[in-house]
Amino acid sequence: MRRLVGLLGIGVMVTLAFAARGSHLLEGGKVHYRDGRYEKADTLFLKSIEKGLAVTESYMWHGKASIRMKKPDLIEAARAFLEVLKRDTTAEIIKKDEEAHDLAQIAFYYGAQKMLYEPSKADTLILFLRMGIKLDPKREQNYVLLGRFHLQNQELDEALDVAAELEKINPESPDVAYLKGRVNLIKGNKEEAVELFKVSTARFNTEIEKLKEGIGSQLGIEEEDIDKMVSAIEELEESRDSVSMDDKQKLLTEEFGLIPPQATAFLRWQSGYAGKNRQLSDAYNWLGKSYMENKKYPEADSALARSLELDPENINVMWDKALASYYLRKYKEAVELLKKVEASVEEDYLVHLWLGICYLKFDPKELDEAEKHLEKVIEIDENIADAYRNLAVIARERGEIKKASELLKKYDELIKKEGGN
Repeated sequence: MRRLVGLLGIGVMVTLAFAARGSHLLEGGKVHYRDGRYEKADTLFLKSIEKGLAVTESYMWHGKASIRMKKPDLIEAARAFLEVLKRDTTAEIIKKDEEAHDLAQIAFYYGAQKMLYEPSKADTLILFLRMGIKLDPKREQNYVLLGRFHLQNQELDEALDVAAELEKINPESPDVAYLKGRVNLIKGNKEEAVELFKVSTARFNTEIEKLKEGIGSQLGIEEEDIDKMVSAIEELEESRDSVSMDDKQKLLTEEFGLIPPQATAFLRWQSGYAGKNRQLSDAYNWLGKSYMENKKYPEADSALARSLELDPENINVMWDKALASYYLRKYKEAVELLKKVEASVEEDYLVHLWLGICYLKFDPKELDEAEKHLEKVIEIDENIADAYRNLAVIARERGEIKKASELLKKYDELIKKEGGN
């Protein structure tokens, strides 16, 4: 019996020794972490996990360190926080650590964003966003990204389910109307889509005005000055390949008289403001597309002009605006927009096809330019029937009747083929 008690005592001592060592690894990592030595800290957190000691807490600290390191790994951080939530389904350990809670939200959202165009990681993306929602059900960005992901994959019912969830959180969310508008447009409910995108753009505009009122009240500056500061930052960013936060802060302090804490607060606000404007631009773009589907070209042109004003370098909006301009017979404007698209994308037969068509409509003297683009279409894909038809128009204008006849014959052959364009 004494021998058994002795062996049990030794076993307890060994267990305590291992526990102490596990605690030593975790606590040592915390010291490095708090001193900003995140790589060293993470080495100890990983060792603690490997040895199976203080695993849940070690995973949490590993997640935090993965974001704080010189080369942040958002997906690894998200996986680490996911391991915490597998072991602690109430999420109490993360919720009690304010920094961990904030970093987990960042990891889940931006980790999911990195996987947005990787179909093989769809399940992981959805899981990350659902965990973000679990940690903070009122944070709207997770619903928005999840809804857009479902739209991207033509999962319309799932997108509507997410819109319904978001509507419970915020009935006035512009993204609720946006998601519903996208689904309705895909389903062919064109008029309903227009109304929903009108609601979405109106709500985004209201949110943006509230953002401006908020920063104006916080810093004691007028809306006119806010607009000037935003424009100055945008001009600075456009003038250089890279602009640091210090450069922007210097601009605000030297040219607009803000003190450093005000400049820091303004730059933090400006980041969110810019993101909201991109969302508004996207909503106007889809409003324009919806008007196009309804053949309401003046309304489409106005919506797309507003979208392009908010996001001047957006190639997709330029393309849609060019088509609206074409249908309004503003051929010169269509050509100018299409040339910008051409300069920004890889060889695309559609861009050259529409350039050829618009040059023909815009100026009969531009036959050579139109011909160049239409021949480029055939060089890219010789089965595009419309290229031959428009080349036939050029040949006829030049009096080359035989050539025009041959081109029209080729056009007819392609139209008769299955899949002819």
